[in-house]
Amino acid sequence: MKLKTEQLNTHLQKGLAPFYVISGDEPLLVQETCDQIRLATKKQGIEERELLHAESGFDWGDLVEQANAMSLFASRRLIEVRIPNGKPSDKGKAILEIIANPNPDNVVLIVTPRLDAATQKTKWFKAIEAAGVFIAIWPIDRNQLPGWLQRRIQAAGMSASQDAVALFAQRIEGNLLAGVQEIEKMRMMGTQQISAELIEEATADSARYDAFALADSCLMGNIGDATRILSHLKAEGHEAIMILGALVRKIRQLISLQ
Repeated sequence: MKLKTEQLNTHLQKGLAPFYVISGDEPLLVQETCDQIRLATKKQGIEERELLHAESGFDWGDLVEQANAMSLFASRRLIEVRIPNGKPSDKGKAILEIIANPNPDNVVLIVTPRLDAATQKTKWFKAIEAAGVFIAIWPIDRNQLPGWLQRRIQAAGMSASQDAVALFAQRIEGNLLAGVQEIEKMRMMGTQQISAELIEEATADSARYDAFALADSCLMGNIGDATRILSHLKAEGHEAIMILGALVRKIRQLISLQ
């Protein structure tokens, strides 16, 4: 069955499905959705987690073996499969096999980029959607970003003026991880009310500009500038996922233009 992200918590409170597919291109939202499932499995006593990266050369027989194997340390396991291109190289035969012969002691979590319409018509996808849960993660667009930030601020126990939220959205330019990090930073500072002035002072403006400058340099083929900026970001200790977010945003823009 298909679920929206806001429906997942209610679903997990009722029990676990044997299979989950989480699909999307927004790293933070995909990570948080997967974290919800991982936490729910732990509450159900599933302590062991097997992580498989289905990259080029991956042996899909390993997935079948893992799904059928008995755990040495726990009675139940979470088997997490990450498919970078969203298309199993064996055309989903291994997935079809484990769906046809499910192991009741396992929960299988498959994580992919956004799946196109053609992939959603394949046998393996239809089978896993019928046997489990599919959640598509959609990116937060420019118009939705202020509301998303406002909800995250309220969830952190703070409040913010409309001007502050608008400025905040402008500063992070769609980098959700940067937004979450700044909210956490302000929470740890003991902030109760977030003003536009505080956003001016607190947000990591230089890191944002440097990350997007790196993306621009890469797109323009300025290897020297890109290397210099990347070295600066590394020396400053910026998270790799923040840099990846800037690169992904630029790539999305190119795909949209194409």
